[in-house]
Amino acid sequence: MKQTKILILLTCIPILYFGQLSPKVNKLYQQLSQSKRAESKNISIDGHESDLYKVGENMGDAASNKELEYIAYNGHHVPKYYAMINLFRQKSKSLEKLFRHYRKSNDSVSILKGCVGGFSRLDEEMYLNIFFEKQVIKQTEWKKKWKDSMIINNKQNTAEYLGTENLLNTKTNWTQKEIDSLINKLDIIILDDHESSKRLVEMVAELNFYTETKRPYFQKLIYFNEKYSSEIIKKYIEFCSK
Repeated sequence: MKQTKILILLTCIPILYFGQLSPKVNKLYQQLSQSKRAESKNISIDGHESDLYKVGENMGDAASNKELEYIAYNGHHVPKYYAMINLFRQKSKSLEKLFRHYRKSNDSVSILKGCVGGFSRLDEEMYLNIFFEKQVIKQTEWKKKWKDSMIINNKQNTAEYLGTENLLNTKTNWTQKEIDSLINKLDIIILDDHESSKRLVEMVAELNFYTETKRPYFQKLIYFNEKYSSEIIKKYIEFCSK
């Protein structure tokens, strides 16, 4: 009798666990969970669009903010990755909290980006996605100016314009100011924790160094330079000190 009750309880756990998701979202979640890896939008040598990435986008479109948060904190690592990406796109107010969670949980995921694959921690992927949104913003601004200039000069029907129209689909819900503010907050979270990994601290130094961004809190890196003896951390400290 006791064994029967335990069996019934174990059988019900998956139902209870995903009961917070609507049937449509749960179906997409299950599709993503079947994959052993996440994928970027364009993969392989030919750069074709990933079907798995499209499922992740569909999940983001179908899910509420609460559902995405539930997935981002629970369950399989692949849908967690796509939930995190969608929460960022939707400018969720819980991004800092989620980042802190991933830093403590050490969750990782196998990801194929283009034709390069490997394992990465979710806090690292989250930081990279947020930082590279700066590039997306710049591309979006440039493409809008280019499109406007073509229209002003009555060149919207030219082969050049029509042939590159698909390049104008870059979109972002973020402004440069908002992204910089969020990056500042994540940097502080990383640098205030003396147990932060070498890889994550080096990301802070390297990405800010190569974008020639001087952060006022760069002196927090001195501790990590002494701890890890990192060349890139040292270079960024020297850059900010000039």
